[in-house]
Amino acid sequence: MDGYQHGEGHDDGCGDDPVAGALRALGSSDPGVDVVALSAAARGRSRAVRRRRRTVAGAVAAVAVVVPLGLSQWSVAPPPVRTPAVAPQQAAGVPPEALLDDAAVRELLPSAVADPALAAAVQPEVEPAASSPAVGLCRDDVFGLPATVVAARSAGWYVESTVVQPLRQSVGERVLLFRDGGAREFVLQAREQAGGCAADAPGSATWRVRPGSGVGDDSVTGWTTPFEGQNPQHRVRVVAREGDVVVDLTAEVFAADESALVQRVQALAGEALARAGAGVTR
Repeated sequence: MDGYQHGEGHDDGCGDDPVAGALRALGSSDPGVDVVALSAAARGRSRAVRRRRRTVAGAVAAVAVVVPLGLSQWSVAPPPVRTPAVAPQQAAGVPPEALLDDAAVRELLPSAVADPALAAAVQPEVEPAASSPAVGLCRDDVFGLPATVVAARSAGWYVESTVVQPLRQSVGERVLLFRDGGAREFVLQAREQAGGCAADAPGSATWRVRPGSGVGDDSVTGWTTPFEGQNPQHRVRVVAREGDVVVDLTAEVFAADESALVQRVQALAGEALARAGAGVTR
């Protein structure tokens, strides 16, 4: 019995257990009692009870952990939705870079300088009174479809008069951006006026007209000689269209060869139209 007591106490780790002590006492008083079997059964029941206790304790701990986590997930605000930044759309218009620069003008009129008095920008939505631009060759008429004008910008260059060239020389440019067929109508109205410009009128210089001057999609050119003499001054005006953009270019220049001057002004108008078409914002 002493060997059992020591072995069982060592295996079970509970030598002082009251149940084990009672079984040993029962075995000493009644040799017919199978103490070993009863002890083994008691130890099995004890282990089962302990396992159930550990299982219940683990389940309670799991609930204690999971429930707060679940509640915390509901209480945390969702991350903010990031909307990609969209650059503001640039308004349609005619920026300064859509016009000729000084170097281009000086190809026609050397030593020309910019005239701040002729520089102006027009946005019809902001300046409704300025949304009816003048149109024509020998005179300025009121354009018939002012609502089609989106924007316009003008600039000018000049060379002061001298003893040899007693009148001021100048180049003036106007770039207009249209919508709804306004550009086509603008050139058409200038061409319709050209017939009256070509007719001799008392007290006015005679105008010569080229109804189609080959600049852009459509154009009309007119010129006159307000100052005669050995060194005459000519006035040349080209109205040309490319798509929805119109260039209205006027040059007043001294030149001995009128025909060559007209061709040079038309070439400058073609350059101005190309620059304007690439520079406007739609």
